[in-house]
Amino acid sequence: MRVRQIGTLVFDENTNIVVDANTQDAAGIGFNINKLFDPVPFSVEIAFKRATRQQALNAINALARELYTYAQRRQNNYLAVAGGVQVIIEDATGNATLRSYLRDSNVSLLSVETTAAGVIARARVDGVLNGQFVNPSFLFTSITSLKAYERRIVALNNASEEYLYKTSFEHGFVNANGLYNSLLAIEVLENATATSRILAVNPASVSSDIILETWNAGWMWLQRANFNPATSGTLTFNILDEFPKDIYRLFIEIYCPSSPSQNAYFTISWPGQPQISERISGNRSWYMPTLVTTAVSSYQITIEVYNVPRYTRIMPLVLIPTDGVFVWNYVSSPTLQIYSAKDTQTAVSPPFYTNPPGIVYGSPGFVSGRHIAVFNGMMVPAVNVCFANINFYSFPTEPAAYA
Repeated sequence: MRVRQIGTLVFDENTNIVVDANTQDAAGIGFNINKLFDPVPFSVEIAFKRATRQQALNAINALARELYTYAQRRQNNYLAVAGGVQVIIEDATGNATLRSYLRDSNVSLLSVETTAAGVIARARVDGVLNGQFVNPSFLFTSITSLKAYERRIVALNNASEEYLYKTSFEHGFVNANGLYNSLLAIEVLENATATSRILAVNPASVSSDIILETWNAGWMWLQRANFNPATSGTLTFNILDEFPKDIYRLFIEIYCPSSPSQNAYFTISWPGQPQISERISGNRSWYMPTLVTTAVSSYQITIEVYNVPRYTRIMPLVLIPTDGVFVWNYVSSPTLQIYSAKDTQTAVSPPFYTNPPGIVYGSPGFVSGRHIAVFNGMMVPAVNVCFANINFYSFPTEPAAYA
């Protein structure tokens, strides 16, 4: 790890990180793959070479002052960064591009030594970085015309196969009149040939007075159940042995055209699993009542729906793995037009945004390599004309630069 700058303190021949005789880089701070959104401990020893003892000590005083004063306010318009002094390190090409913010600092004077070249004061600076080092210059990727319930494989534009990226996004909707709840899933893929594990399962059967409607979701033909004229009914779904073996979050969307009665609810069960019951709300359409596994032989899931308005739509089941997939659930009043989730280290606006105002469930952005799978969980009655566009803003991070 080559630290180039802490606050306004630029390292040069008179001020630098202390390393041993056999290395050019200071020991890294570590890269934890399970804590990419968490604060990171930081510790370096700095040598200040000055003409006099007082000048060397004053350099330490100035650094301590900056560590304190910069921690008192938000820096560089980063709205979600609660103060801290900026730390800049070199990337693989030697450019000073990777940045984070240091808070909760401690400065310890280790020694003051008089030498032929001047007075050298050594101090240790400890603290907590607000996150892993990232490059504040982003790579832009735009995907357009995502159909309702489409799953699409995406490669981030100009991204390297070696690096990781912290990515923010904006998710906008077109011809989505009546949309009030959207689910977005982004799956981290290992490489360009990896297969997405996100699944959609069509109904195997429906009870009387329920109409099956078919639409092209881009990656497969899907079916939804239209309760017309029924207001209660039963649907079954087959979980096949051929599905990828995994543990899945089971999502189901129940789109009500108007607010349901207080006694509207659904149950879900399968062989060996007693009924799970949940009330159907008028202000959201997505539900995650249970986890399921595909590590057994094929079985059938039964969903019973009661007391919903006429023209309620029940969508295909959506199975999303519990691991390696970021999920966002956005709820607003109709019609949801756009929402965003932005990485807190680089956001110059609130990390979460919806129009109209609403509730956001999910993380501030996501971390991935170049390759991802995107699932667009949106639904309105006019399913064949609605679509979504997503803009991605990806900020590179280089684990080898500080690991």
